[in-house]
Amino acid sequence: MKWTVKEWISGGYQARRTGALNAYIYRSLKWPDFYSDGAPAYEVKYGGTAIALIRFEGKGATVKSLAAASRFQEINDLDLVEIALWVSKLRTACSNLN
Repeated sequence: MKWTVKEWISGGYQARRTGALNAYIYRSLKWPDFYSDGAPAYEVKYGGTAIALIRFEGKGATVKSLAAASRFQEINDLDLVEIALWVSKLRTACSNLN
């Protein structure tokens, strides 16, 4: 694991892992089966492909791997959970500033 996530663009983050892996996290569009209740959601993209969705509800998060994630063995479910935890921390820090 050992990811580092930082704010990259407004509403988006860049995740880096030792070994030069980069993933990008963007505010998600409304996925019909995952984003139906209006909770904040993000797409995790790796290699230009959406590989996971992260949805935040209250103090928790749900991480859902997409079928495309199986093509990228270098990122597993634990990596996605770690990325979601980083994004949660960054979102909380930003909301505390307001």
